[in-house]
This record gives sequence, C-alpha cells and structure tokens, in this order.
Amino acid sequence: MNTIKSGFLVLLCSTLAASSADVPVAGQPLPEGNVKKTIISYPADQKFLIPQKHPYHQTLTMKLFMSEAKFDGKYKHKDNGKSDVFLNYEQALEVIRRMDNLTLGIPKIVYIVGWQYNGHDSKYPAWFEGNPKLKRPQDANSLDSLKWLMKEAETYHTTVSLHINMFDAYEDSPLWDEYVKNDIIAKNADGSLRPCEWGYPISYAREWETGCTQKRIDALCALLPIQHAATIHIDAFHTWPPVPTLAPDGKTYVEKDKGVISPYLKFTVADETEAQRNIFRYWAQKGIDVTSESVNFLRETAFEGYQPMAWWFNRGGQSYYLKWPASIYCGGRDDSEWGMLFGSSMHGEDIVRKDRESLRGFKEQFCLKTAVWYFLNRLQRLYLLNGKEYQSVRFSDNVRTYLSKDDQYRVTQGEVTLVENTDVLIPALWMGAGRLLAYSKNGYANKSWTLPENWKDVKEVKLSRITDEGKTKPEMTKPAAGKLDLTLAKDEMILIEFPTL
Repeated sequence: MNTIKSGFLVLLCSTLAASSADVPVAGQPLPEGNVKKTIISYPADQKFLIPQKHPYHQTLTMKLFMSEAKFDGKYKHKDNGKSDVFLNYEQALEVIRRMDNLTLGIPKIVYIVGWQYNGHDSKYPAWFEGNPKLKRPQDANSLDSLKWLMKEAETYHTTVSLHINMFDAYEDSPLWDEYVKNDIIAKNADGSLRPCEWGYPISYAREWETGCTQKRIDALCALLPIQHAATIHIDAFHTWPPVPTLAPDGKTYVEKDKGVISPYLKFTVADETEAQRNIFRYWAQKGIDVTSESVNFLRETAFEGYQPMAWWFNRGGQSYYLKWPASIYCGGRDDSEWGMLFGSSMHGEDIVRKDRESLRGFKEQFCLKTAVWYFLNRLQRLYLLNGKEYQSVRFSDNVRTYLSKDDQYRVTQGEVTLVENTDVLIPALWMGAGRLLAYSKNGYANKSWTLPENWKDVKEVKLSRITDEGKTKPEMTKPAAGKLDLTLAKDEMILIEFPTL
C-alpha cells in the first residue's frame, strides 16, 4: 500500500512535575498536580506523494453555499425540480470583496456549492451544466457567470473553484442509464441497485476501470478553468457507503457500512481505496489539488500525502496533530480543545448563508480562530503537556498555548501575551512584518498589552479600525516602554502598523 509514513515519537511520556516555563500564565500560581509530557517528532521523510499547488495551512479555505436542490421523501434519490437560492454570482463577488476586507487580504480559497443543475446534490454524477438561477443577466449562461466570478475574485486575494461529489449518483442524472448499464452504480449481491442516504454510491474501482472517471474529470476541466484555480473540493469522498437499514423495531437507521461499496462486483475495500488514490493522482496530473470533507470518516485511510486539507478536523482528537504537521495535513475546523491548543481555522459558510448582508460573526471567527491558526501553523510543534488542571502545547520561537480546566485560554510568546481568552493582539504575518491584529469579542477599556520583542523600540504606531468596507482613517498613538494601551468596543478589530508602512 503506497501511503505516507506518519506518526509521532513519544520520547518522554512519564509523569513530570509541572514547570513554570510550561505554563504561560504570567503572575498566576502554578496549577497543582503533575502533567504528562509528550515530545512531538514527525518522521524526517514525511512529504506529499503527489504535487501540491496551494499551502493550505496558510490559506483560509471556505465554501459559499449558493443553491440547494430540493428532494421529496426521506432520502435524496432524485431532485424535484425545485431549488433554494442563497447567493447568485454577483452577490458572491460582493461577499468575497467584503470578506477580503475583514481578513486583511489573507490568501483565500472559496469553493462554490450548488453551481450545477438545480443546486447542491443535483444530477450527480453529471457535471455538464451550470445552475441557471445563479447567472448574471448580461451573461449568455451560468457557466460564463461562474468564469467571471473565478476571474474577478482574484482581485480580492481569492481563488474560486468548485465543490463537487464523486461518490453519489441520482436517478435523474444524465449519466444514470450509462452508469447503471456499466455496473458503476453500486448493486447488492443479487444485482439490485443499492440506494443510500444520499443517492446511490458509485464504485470508484469500476468507474476507473471503465475510463469514466477520467472522462468526467477531463470534461469538467474543459468546461471551466479548474486547472487555473489548481484546487477542487470533493464532498463525501467516502469509501464506506451510508446505507439505510431496517431495524427489528421497524425503524430505519443509517448504517456506517465498512464493507465493499458494491457487493455485486469483485472489488474489495482495498481496491476501492486504491481507486481513490488514482483519482487524487489524476487530478494532480492536471495540476489540481484535492481537498475533502473529512480526514478518515467513512473511509479506511486519511489519504495522507494525497489530501492536504479536510473541511472538518475534529474526529481524531490530539492524534491528527501528532501524526502530521500542519504543512502536510490541516483543517478546516476543529471546535474541540485540541483545535484551541494547536489552532483551528473557521468555516464561514454558515455565517454567509445566515446573514450575507452584515456577515455577523465573521470577524469574530476570523480573529479568534483563523488568525491564531495561521500564526501557529508557521511554527514547529515541540511537545504537548496533559495534566488534570491544564493542557498546553509548546511551539518553536518560545510560543505556548494554554487551556485550563475552567476554560481559561492563552497564547504567549515568551513574556508577551498574544491571546487572552477572547482578546487578541497577534502578528498579521500574511501582510508582512510590522502589522498586528487586535480584536476583542466583548470589548475592554485601557488594556495594556506588551508588544512583541521586535516592536520594543517602536515610538509611534497607527491604528485603523477594520470593517467589511475596509480600513478607516488611521490614528496615531505612542507606545510607552514597550507597551500599548488599547480600548476596543465589543466585536471591534484594529490593525496596528508601523507608520512608515
């Protein structure tokens, strides 16, 4: 099996007395009790097995939910011709522009959900037509509008690509008859079709064997400039199908079946997994990265070395962070304590869908999650401390994260506090040197922050308030003795710069 070597070395895992150097809470007593120290060491030969075009650990990767096809009945087997539209392409560009302002131009990837046919989950496995409800009035068709969006979004530090599905098939798909005839759609051992929670699963191995996988990918690349975007998101790229099963009490539940996709065929789970690797390789040959929904949910492997980023990163606990550095495999989002300690990005999709007019909550998620995640992802992970009173991770450059049992959270660099619960003063490194991002969820008055070491000689800084319309006119202020006093309103975001920049 051709997989990347992964894992970590527990060089010291005995119970140790806590050291003040390991608990970054200035002025507070050391928590009582002992801690377990795990030194993190990644294999020296850990690398991608196929080329990667984007640095996902330094890129805010999101989706925009544009449109959703509607279905009748409990399970999705064919859409009913109706759809809900949440954004059209003109509105999407406006959202991207405002997100770029709020993120201070951080590199972004945005995947368009519901771009095809009647919207999300409509007509798979076909990818041949755009969703007409999303087009601009001045364009000939929806695909022309999508091409326009992909080009214009680059102005706002954003790569736009597609959210697709390679596992599900629907009865009203233009490819349905061909795929049934060629046994690509999963069948039970008796030859009957095998419906699942969402459509009918496709046998990756059979589709690859027939050449239909390659044909589908080639057609999509001819249809839209995916190779220019150099990334695509495959939804539900599972190996084990979610099969609805009738329980003895008469109720139906969804079984997470770890057997083969299509019992009618000769292919094993290992065959299907290898076909998925072939899919990763084929996209890579075209210069296109593949991201997906999860790490190893409903599949036997994480596809490390092939898949650099998962939309969700929250099922593995600490193990994901100990197996791979962020530059090899990252999320996405992890709302657990491990996401706080190692860094978690944001989704943003739900924020736009709920409130595209004000983007309420976007600023908070970006400042408290993605900005911290970006900073931590540039560092080497050295060791993890696990104790009854707190957990902590030590990084290179004397950076530590700390989470107590009563949810006190801090990120420090030496004696400098970068994050204190929901208050942030952290370098905005994607903008280059000499910029700090300040944010407060609840607001505060006259809070004194110690500036980073390389700011200690700065005599004057300019402060600009950040909104979705950009930066306000800057105000000048003077730090004193390496400290800066700030007053922030609730949900306020400030950019702090050297005046010469």
